[in-house]
Amino acid sequence: MWILLLFLPVLVGALESSSLLLELAQLAANNGSLEPTQCVEQLRELHAAWQANQSWALKAVDASGSGFHNFMLGNSLWLGNRLTCRALNEPLLQDFTREHRKLLREHAPFDHAYSVAYLRANSSWQLTTSMKSRQLLHVGLCLPHSCDPQQLEQLLSQSLKAARAEGSWEQRMELQLELGYTKRPELGAGFFTRPAVRWLLLLLAASLLLLCLASSGFFPASRILGCFDVAANWRRLWQLPSAGGHEIAVINGLRVCSAFALLGLHIVWYQFFSVNYSVNLAETLVTVILYIPVAGALEFFFVISGFLTVSNFLRNLPLQRSIARDTLPGVARHFVRQVAQRYLRLAPLQCIVILVTVVNFYYQRDTSVFHFVEPVDELCAQHWWRNILFVQNLYPISEMCCNWTWSLGCDMQLFIGAMLMLCLHTRHPQLVRRLVWSLLIGNMLYTVVMLIMLDVPNTVEAMYSMGDWIYTKPLVRMLSYLIGGIYGYAHAHSLEAPFLAVFSSKLAKCTIASIALLLVGQLQDFELASPAVVGISLVFFRFLISAAAAHLIYRSFRMDGSNRVTCWLLHFLEATWFQRFGRITYAIYLLNPTIILHVYYSLSEGIPSDYSILLYLFLAHFVIISILSIPLTLLFELPFNRLSNLLLVSNGLKNKSN
Repeated sequence: MWILLLFLPVLVGALESSSLLLELAQLAANNGSLEPTQCVEQLRELHAAWQANQSWALKAVDASGSGFHNFMLGNSLWLGNRLTCRALNEPLLQDFTREHRKLLREHAPFDHAYSVAYLRANSSWQLTTSMKSRQLLHVGLCLPHSCDPQQLEQLLSQSLKAARAEGSWEQRMELQLELGYTKRPELGAGFFTRPAVRWLLLLLAASLLLLCLASSGFFPASRILGCFDVAANWRRLWQLPSAGGHEIAVINGLRVCSAFALLGLHIVWYQFFSVNYSVNLAETLVTVILYIPVAGALEFFFVISGFLTVSNFLRNLPLQRSIARDTLPGVARHFVRQVAQRYLRLAPLQCIVILVTVVNFYYQRDTSVFHFVEPVDELCAQHWWRNILFVQNLYPISEMCCNWTWSLGCDMQLFIGAMLMLCLHTRHPQLVRRLVWSLLIGNMLYTVVMLIMLDVPNTVEAMYSMGDWIYTKPLVRMLSYLIGGIYGYAHAHSLEAPFLAVFSSKLAKCTIASIALLLVGQLQDFELASPAVVGISLVFFRFLISAAAAHLIYRSFRMDGSNRVTCWLLHFLEATWFQRFGRITYAIYLLNPTIILHVYYSLSEGIPSDYSILLYLFLAHFVIISILSIPLTLLFELPFNRLSNLLLVSNGLKNKSN
């Protein structure tokens, strides 16, 4: 890819586009000192055919990438067209028209293959942020099949070295091109020999065998096998929560709303962090994060978890009495049993989704035309044990295997802390109540002080850099969990709603509203706001969102006396379709980044960032992910949920479904 000489006429002239492949063929034809390999000889033949205006050579040049096209503000995809490159090897569209016989039916005298060269531009005119490493240039090439990636890399290295020696790349865009690597996007022969692929196939086979045994009736007395009965689990999946049952309808509604709000965020987020780094998408991402704060929906999950953990424990009087009169080893057994139940609810589905994601990335690493910014498959191969132990969020985001699972680590850690405090509550209730309020106030102060001490510029890029300190850590996420737990305590003891108890007067409520309006006004010019204002605003609005979610759950048990808006919201969240989707929410949350990334990496070109396109993507992913979540829930989540309940039932400890 003497290739790089493409950029010489582009830069020196009027920045008009020139074919990369053509410059490569010209160099092969004009440089007699090159080793006469089959690749070089065929490039020379391609050059001669181009000069003779032969159709197959024109198609090869037409199929290869060229030109800048918004290079300065993020675009780096000069991919050409893979289908046109195929037209050199086979007569495409022969049934479509009889016209243009040379264009559509005549093919090259030797096979061609589509390859991609990934180049570092190292230009100060190229948009870059600390959120994402500098995007490599993706240059598509329709080359002779004999030019394998290794040989192409050698030729490119020689070409780039010669170009740098001439100093021609210091002009205009200040390109200082360096070769990253090349790839022929085709599925490799060793794909099915990879350990992750074999493990996935083995796991699916074992699951099907287990489900067949459970549904066959050969082992009717086996309670463990009964947990994997497909017919029974199918009925449970679509069964609506009964009045007075263990499930809380409004919680299912909140889970669904949260899951699909995060789906919308992930559609923009993972497009930006995978295949599209244009300024248009960057602007959309900033809008979604700052002005449509859908990430706040994540607080609902922690509120729900805290509410259910506390209320279920406190309403289980036999369990509390057993812990209160037990010795320390007995209390430890109760604690381990509760944690084991929670682990069996979260871990199996997380493991299968991680395995599917790794296999998907193995496939895309071979076949995708895009460079992988975050090598999920490599990270999971190194750090899978962190996910198994639910400690992945204690490590930097850049090292996380399936980084969207950080919230599961937070949830498990907060659950363990909550269970320790609840066990202590059976003997020292007053001490635990004081400790909870101290943690709540301390958590708010910690978040504000942390933002002031870090003193970073108020940009989305800077906020992203604080993710390891603020976004994924349980010390920060504890706020929502504590608020949910406080409301769970009030519900279990039939107390007044905590928010109304603390802010009982109209003056207090007006003060809260005034503070909210004041903070919104201060944040209108986000870049000029002080770290103290940003920290206080973050804590304040997270507090309001969490309290609103917890209050809705609390009022669902006490509809009498609720205002019309609250009643309407409760009836909306308790709608039948929310209850249906509520059973597959966990699978939707875990699976959606994998499906989104698979779609993006499977494309041959970047997707435009228009809002209408993003809306269509949301609707399409909504349908696809919902359908795929059903078998995951049916085959993995529900069976292990029943198995976890069986652990408690076998010890005489019946607990409510979480």
